[in-house]
Amino acid sequence: MYITLSVEVEEEVRKSLPLLREQLKKEFLHLDNYYKPCTDFYSNDKVIELLPCAAYEYILMKWGIEPTLVTMPSVIKALNDKLFSELHLIAAHALRRLATKQSSDKEGAQ
Repeated sequence: MYITLSVEVEEEVRKSLPLLREQLKKEFLHLDNYYKPCTDFYSNDKVIELLPCAAYEYILMKWGIEPTLVTMPSVIKALNDKLFSELHLIAAHALRRLATKQSSDKEGAQ
């Protein structure tokens, strides 16, 4: 069975993105340009696309669950069931990953 993010979760994340982006851009200044705001960083659709992966990593890091016990459908179900009180932290993680991915993609091309 293929599970997708609910409209409610997507809307909640989209509402939080402008403030998160502003906060993260300030954070990036203190990290010696490791993260760089890029095209994907400003794409709401890219953040939504990456949100399940960011939630998966959050579960592994925060809850310490064995990776083999976590499936992507269970992660998406947890997002849809609002089991995460810190959805903004997961969205921020997705934004950081997008910024890192973009900057490392550019470095690899040089």
